[in-house]
Amino acid sequence: MRRKTRTVKWSWRSSKTGIAGAVTAVLFVIIITTILTTVALYFVPVWSKDAESEHMNRVNNQFMAIQDGITDQLAAGERASSLYSHIVLTSGTTNSFLGISGEPSQGTLIFDPNQSAFDLHDTDSPAEIFAMAKGRLTFQSHNNQFIQQEYVYENGAIIIGQGTCSTVREGVAPEIHRNEFGCLTLLVSFYSLFGDSAYITGSGSAGVETRVLHTEQAELPLPGSKNITYNGTTKYGAGWARYVNSTLVANMASWNFTSSDYTISWNSNGFLLNVKGVWAITIRFAVIEMKVSK
Repeated sequence: MRRKTRTVKWSWRSSKTGIAGAVTAVLFVIIITTILTTVALYFVPVWSKDAESEHMNRVNNQFMAIQDGITDQLAAGERASSLYSHIVLTSGTTNSFLGISGEPSQGTLIFDPNQSAFDLHDTDSPAEIFAMAKGRLTFQSHNNQFIQQEYVYENGAIIIGQGTCSTVREGVAPEIHRNEFGCLTLLVSFYSLFGDSAYITGSGSAGVETRVLHTEQAELPLPGSKNITYNGTTKYGAGWARYVNSTLVANMASWNFTSSDYTISWNSNGFLLNVKGVWAITIRFAVIEMKVSK
């Protein structure tokens, strides 16, 4: 018996429709993947950098607020009440796309009452110290995209550090005056920070409480002309030296002294201001209790 041959009909139109749908789905996946990859590689780092930059500006303002608060407390003297401030440790994320956003960076707040020593002494007899102060509050960034920075409060000054560079944003510089008798007088301020050491890192914010324990101003006439050295043992010596020198240069005419009356130098361990032929010293001294907690 002869078997009949069956003709199979094939629809090219329906096959084209199926292939087109599959290609469309693949293309859609590729497009979405490309968009997500672009966001992750290009936009997220920009968002993170902006957030970290904003965070650094915020920390700067918070350090300035601490300095302003201490200045107000010193003006009120030992009767001033405690002042509580805070430092935000973590940056935020300003943007996201389909759940993609940058990881917040976390900073570290450090208080060390034994760091950054400043003193005033006889240049020719260094053991003869007239005043000294210690203590440093530091915020260290751990940024993922923005440049690493440190914000510092030491001896009454706000300092910004970036790598080996540093700048004193605001502080109290020494003053050199020549009186009506032609004698040089030197005025130097000292802010000593007292309290327990603290090292805080993580999310959220940390609190900084300050209280004035003691203030004093002393005028010391010297037995004849002496060479006097203002010494700062600090990792921000270059920033201090530039700040002190620029302040002295700006006031040279009004304070009636010349560039030959002093020299200034610095290195990685600090700075030295040497003033020649000083007849009297005025010292402003303050002890500030600082408590840093989470």
